[in-house]
Amino acid sequence: MKNKILFVLVLIFARGGLNSQSTPVSAPASKRIILRESMVALTEWKFQPGDNPAYAQPAYDDSAWKLMSIEPLANYHDPYFSSDLYVPGWTALGFPNLTGYAWYRARFKVTGGNKNLWLEMPPDVDDAYQVYANGRLVGSMGKFTWNHVTAYYSHPEEFHLPTADANGDVVLALRFYMQPESVLWNFDAGGMHAPPVIGLPHTVALLQQRNQDVILHTALSYLLLGLLALIAGIAAFWIYRMDRSEQAYFWLALAFAMEAVVSISNFIASTTYWESYAANVLINDLIGSALGPLFWLLFWAYWFRLRAIRLVGRVAWILVLLEVLTFSCLLQPVMGTLIPLGWTNALWLLSTIWTFVFAVLLVAVTVGGIRQDRAEGWTALPAVVLLGITLFSTDLEVIGIPVDYFPFGIRLGLADISLFVLILVVLGLVVRRFLRSQVRQQEMAQDVKQAQEVQQVLIPAELPQVPGLSVESEYRPAREVGGDFFQIIPHATDGSALIVVGDVTGKGLQAGMLVALIVGAIRTAADTSFDPLRVLQTLNQRLCGRGRAHATCLALRIAADGAVMLANAGHLPPYLNGKELPMEGALPLGMIEHAEFSVLHFQLAPGDRLMLLSDGVAEAQDEQGQLFGFERIDAMLQTRANAAEIATAAQNFGQQDDISVLSMTRLRAAAAVA
Repeated sequence: MKNKILFVLVLIFARGGLNSQSTPVSAPASKRIILRESMVALTEWKFQPGDNPAYAQPAYDDSAWKLMSIEPLANYHDPYFSSDLYVPGWTALGFPNLTGYAWYRARFKVTGGNKNLWLEMPPDVDDAYQVYANGRLVGSMGKFTWNHVTAYYSHPEEFHLPTADANGDVVLALRFYMQPESVLWNFDAGGMHAPPVIGLPHTVALLQQRNQDVILHTALSYLLLGLLALIAGIAAFWIYRMDRSEQAYFWLALAFAMEAVVSISNFIASTTYWESYAANVLINDLIGSALGPLFWLLFWAYWFRLRAIRLVGRVAWILVLLEVLTFSCLLQPVMGTLIPLGWTNALWLLSTIWTFVFAVLLVAVTVGGIRQDRAEGWTALPAVVLLGITLFSTDLEVIGIPVDYFPFGIRLGLADISLFVLILVVLGLVVRRFLRSQVRQQEMAQDVKQAQEVQQVLIPAELPQVPGLSVESEYRPAREVGGDFFQIIPHATDGSALIVVGDVTGKGLQAGMLVALIVGAIRTAADTSFDPLRVLQTLNQRLCGRGRAHATCLALRIAADGAVMLANAGHLPPYLNGKELPMEGALPLGMIEHAEFSVLHFQLAPGDRLMLLSDGVAEAQDEQGQLFGFERIDAMLQTRANAAEIATAAQNFGQQDDISVLSMTRLRAAAAVA
C-alpha cells in the first residue's frame, strides 16, 4: 500500500552525541550536535496524541509527553519492503487505536560553526504531516485545511530549518495526521517508520536525491507493466474489431485496460503529487479489485465457450455489486465519513466471503475450460490460480503476510506477478488459437478453390451452339463461389434447346454446393424430358426435405420454329424485346411438395430478343442505399444494351448479390444458315 523505501543513513555521531535525555522546559538541557560533514538521525522524540496549536511553540512544556524512540529495531523485518531498517508505527508502540492527529517534539543544540541546517523527513510515513521549527511552519507533506487533510502516498521531503536561537537550540515539532483507514491496511501504521535526519545542505541533498531515485526505481514496475497491459489491451480490442463474433477479446481488452489504469495510477501516486491517496485507493482497491477480476472471469468463460456463460456472468455481476458495497463501507474514511471501527471486522469477513465465492467461480470456469480443451485449460490454470490468490492480496497484507517482493532491488507485487503471467499465458493461447485458425482458413480456402473449379465446370465459360439462336451470358458472383446458375442444353435431334436459370438461397460455399446439386439434377432430368414443367417438378422433389435448400428457377424450351414453353418457380419474369412478360407468381423450388408452377407459351419471331436476369441486377445498391431497380433495367433494355453492359452497370452501381444475365436472340433465316 505505502512506499517502503530503503532509508540508508550515514550516521556520524560526535562526542557527547545523542545519549542524554531532553528535560522539561523549566530546566532546558538540549542534546548537543556537532555538524561538520555529517548527517544525524533524530531517533528520540516526545509523543502526544491529539491536536493543539500550542504544541508547536518552543516554550511549550512537553515533560509529560511519552518518550518514543524512532530507531530501527533489531531483527524487525518490514513486511511490505525487504529491509530491516524499519520502525513500526505508533499503533505498534502503545497506541493501537489512535487515528487522526498526533505530535512529535524534539529539542537539540547545534554547535560546530555551520548552522545552515536542513531536515530530511523519512520517505515512509502515515499519512500527512507539518514541520514546525522554533514555532515556525517550514513545510508539509499533504494539504492541510481548517477542516480537511488531503493525504498522498508518502515521499521523501527536505526542509530548510531556521537559524537556531541565541543558545543554539532548535525545537522541532511534527504535526502528524493519520487517516482512519490506514489502521485497516497496515497492522503497524502510524507516524514515522524511519528517523528524520538533520544535516548540512549538500549531504541532505544527496540523501534526498538517492531516496527519489529509489522511489522511481521501485515504482518503475508499475509503469512498465501498465504500458505493457495498455498495449495488450489495444491489440485485443483491434482483434475484436476484426471479428466481433469473438466476445472473449472484448472482455480481454477491458481486463487489460483495467490493469493498465490501476498500474499507471499506482505509478503516478507513488512518484508524484498529482493523485491523492483517496483517489488511488478508489481506483486501485474499489474499481480495480472489483471490475478487474470480473473482466478476467468473463474473458475465460467466453474463451472456453462455456455453455453456462450467461449464468456465470449474472453470478459474477452480483458478487461484484456486493463487493463494491462492502468496500464502499470499508473505504468511507477515505471519502471523509467515519464508520465505527467495530464494524470493520464484520465488513472484512463479508469481503472475504464474496472474494472466496468469486475465486470458486473462477476455478469452476477453468475446470470447464479443461473439459472443453485440455491443452488450453491446463495452460491457463497457473495464471488463473495466481489470479485467484491475488484476489486475497488485501487480506494477506492486513494479516501481515508480505505481498511485495524485491528481486534485485526491484519491487514486484503479487498483482504485478499475476499480471505478467497472465499476459504471457494469454499471448501463448492467442498465438496457438491464431495458428489453428490459420490452418482452418487454409483448409477452407482450399475447399473454396475446389468449389470454384467445380462451379467453372458446371457453369459453362463457352456457350454451346444452338441452331437459330444467338446466345450471350454474363455471370458475376458476389463471392468466390456464387449462388446463381444457368444451363443451356441443345437437343441432339430436333433442333430445340432447354434453358434453365436460377438463384439459390444464401451465398458462398453452401450456395455453391446447392448449385452443384441442382445442375446435376437438371442434367439428369434433361436425359428423359425437355419439358420445362417436368424439369421444375423433378428439381422440386430433389430439394424438398433438405432444410433451407430453396431456389428460384425458370426453365424454358425453345423449339426450332421459335415456339417457347416457359415454366417459372419464383424467378424474375424474362423480358421480350425490352418488355417484361406477364406471368403468374409461384413458390420457389424446395418449399412444398407437389407445388404448382406457372407456365407460359409464346412465339419468338426472327429478330426477337429474350433477356433473363437474376435479382442481383435489380438489388444492386449504392453507398446512399439506393437500389439499381427495375426502372434502370427498363431504360437499358430500351437502348438495346447487351448482357455485358447490363451486368457491368449493376456491378459498378454497387453489387450486393450474384449477377447473371442471359440473352437469346432468334436469328433470321439467312443468318441462321450462315
